[in-house]
Amino acid sequence: MAKIMKENKFLYLVNFIACMLVIVIHTRFPGNFGTAMDAVSRIAVPYFFALSGRFLLRDGDEDTDKIREKSGRYLVKLLKITGIVYAVYFVFSLLIHIYLGDSIKEWLVSKYSPKEALWFVLFNSGTFVYDSVFTFDHMWFLFALIYAIGLIYIFAGVLRKWYKWLIAGLLFMLYFGEALQTYYPIRPFDISITTWYVMRNWLFVGLPFVLIGIFLSDIFREKKQEYGDSYVEVMTKKKPVFILMIAAGIACSVAETFIFGKKEVYVGSLIAVVGIFLLSECEAGCGKYLYKIGKKSSDVIYYYHVLVIAVLDRLSYSGVIPYPSMRVKPVLVMILCLMIFYVTPIVFEQKICVKGK
Repeated sequence: MAKIMKENKFLYLVNFIACMLVIVIHTRFPGNFGTAMDAVSRIAVPYFFALSGRFLLRDGDEDTDKIREKSGRYLVKLLKITGIVYAVYFVFSLLIHIYLGDSIKEWLVSKYSPKEALWFVLFNSGTFVYDSVFTFDHMWFLFALIYAIGLIYIFAGVLRKWYKWLIAGLLFMLYFGEALQTYYPIRPFDISITTWYVMRNWLFVGLPFVLIGIFLSDIFREKKQEYGDSYVEVMTKKKPVFILMIAAGIACSVAETFIFGKKEVYVGSLIAVVGIFLLSECEAGCGKYLYKIGKKSSDVIYYYHVLVIAVLDRLSYSGVIPYPSMRVKPVLVMILCLMIFYVTPIVFEQKICVKGK
């Protein structure tokens, strides 16, 4: 999700919506409405993976060296971002454990045990990326993206030959695995397949959706060459179909969760994500303001919204503030994230500009 995107106001708007949906996943509205919203929100993370792929090789690079140059540059950027984000959460967790009087040695031994290291390497999860202080493993996204881009770099020579087959095969394995979760919960690696990260990891979600982004980029580029200056007009004529596709994906996701139970990635999520990128090639209104939030702050909101949730929970546990209800908490976290990560930087930038005059 590190910025490699050319100017597309519609996708910036979707970025804003998607980072708000990720907050919904981690705060959860109550009741059937909460169940439905959770299903809708599962579109967000596959979308962010596909977004990374969509603009990674946007020029249609076939040459191995070119693919490695672009994926390598993006990989370095991802490693820097991940290092900073991980360090922030590690220091926060360390300070809380010190404040609570916990044994730092015991915390480190349990957090970085060999078993947890195995789960981290296999699934990008485990206490390597969360603990009792911040209980959501949202950083799995960054590590899964590093895996996916790293594999593209390593196998750049055969990427164009095999990536379509990989998409089909990995998506089949993803949804077959999710079917097993419902009908025949096996225990690979002596861990139940119903455990959230067994199917939600770099292999079954990260890699296929990054490759889907590359696939869509190739299709759009070919269509632009075919239609030339009339490309946007041709795509815009199909806009109602793309909107219906997104709506159908959302409806399908909601239906799936009530019929089959909670999943990490619904079939409807896949349909909606593809529909979003198709719609992004049309003339689409995106307002004057919200897309600016997506452009400026969607990344940082995704990275640090769990920190906001953790601080809010810690203050509530300590009796400093009343614990917000499930109806209020998602909205409260959204507002706090917007104030901290969008409004505050703008205010500081304006003050700096005024002082500089």
